[in-house]
Order: sequence, then structure tokens, then C-alpha cells
Amino acid sequence: MTVIHQIPLSISNSYLVKGAVNILIDTGSPGEGKKIIRFLHKHNVELRDISLILHTHGHSDHCGSTRELLDQCNIPTALHSGDLKMVTTGSNGPIATTTVFSKILVPFVDKPYAPFTPDYLVDSMKDLSSFGIDATLVHTPGHSMGSVSIGFDNGDMIIGDLLMGGWLGGLFFPTLPDYHYFIEDRPLLHSSIENILTRPAQRYWVGHGGPLKAKDVTKWYGVNRFST
Repeated sequence: MTVIHQIPLSISNSYLVKGAVNILIDTGSPGEGKKIIRFLHKHNVELRDISLILHTHGHSDHCGSTRELLDQCNIPTALHSGDLKMVTTGSNGPIATTTVFSKILVPFVDKPYAPFTPDYLVDSMKDLSSFGIDATLVHTPGHSMGSVSIGFDNGDMIIGDLLMGGWLGGLFFPTLPDYHYFIEDRPLLHSSIENILTRPAQRYWVGHGGPLKAKDVTKWYGVNRFST
């Protein structure tokens, strides 16, 4: 049985997924490797016990500490090629803001990070069985071109920044569904949201705030998809 542990970091969430093997999803912002390792220890997991670091996308608040962890332990890493340039240069590139408030946020979140080259590109993968993980992999672009979501056998789905929970990155009302502050392609994002809503998930774990109940996302999306 898969168990998902949310790792709250400075401005984003990483996830420890414990099952037949242990995987880490996302690594937070630069300099958060020690926080992640301390969390792993609390759950009786050593860094060497992680069989894969999978990134939901390439932004610095989700890949920022990958290099720090790799410098301590040689762990396979995976990413969609749509965000490959970000991680190999350690740069977010242009950030697509959606509101005046999101423009104000850019200097606080647009940080360079130590680059790395992923061992695997997940573009054509439909699941993670080759890594010993019973999970479905779904390309869900919109927030970024290389965003992916991961569905597990326990009814949970980790969706990165496809959506966000609450306000100020989940600081307030973290279980209320909302759009992320940065969206590269809104029509693509809507298609990706509709894609995950057709799948048998009951709960969505997000990069900021959360978790979100599937029924709440369905209701929210029915109201908001035509209003923005």
C-alpha cells in the first residue's frame, strides 16, 4: 500500500512516497536538502533508501535542492523534457504571470539553482513500473510545458503546480482549490485539469497548500473554467 507524506518546505511541498520502494517527488527551493533529509529520518528513511527523485516540473521551488541531494547520494532523477532546459541551466526562464500580485511575487520565487541533468526523461512513460512503483504517470502541461502528475493505487494523485491550495501558496485555507499564480498556457492547463478529473483519484496533493479533495476540485472547476 502506498503512503504519501507531505514535506512542507519554505514555499513549496515535496513528497516522500513509501511503498514497495521509496521515492522523493520534488526537492523544494535551493538550500532545503537538509530539511528533506531530516524529514526522511523522522520516517525511518535514509537518503540512500530513495530509489528515484521525480520532478513534477522544472521550477526552482521544485528542483532547487536536487543537486544538493545528489552530491550526497547518487540517486536516479527523472523529469519531462518540456522542462529540461530549466534544470540543465538552473534557471526558470521567463515566468508567465497572471495577475498584478503574481508580478509582485516573481522576485521572491525566481531564484537560480544548481543545475543537473536528469537520468530519465519521462515523456513516453505511462507508469513508473520500471522503477518498481505502482503509479500512473500523466503529462499535465499548462503551468509549465513539462509538468507531470502521478496517480497512485490508494486514490491519491500528486499534481505539482497544476493547481494550488488556498491563498499565498497555501498559507491560508490550504484545502481550497485555486489556480497557480503562474500559468504558461491556460487552455493547456484546462485540458490537463480535465484530464486528471477523468481519472479515479479521490485526493490531489499539490506543490503549494493542499491536499485537495477531488469533489472540491470538480465543483471549483465547474465554476471557474469559464470565468478567467
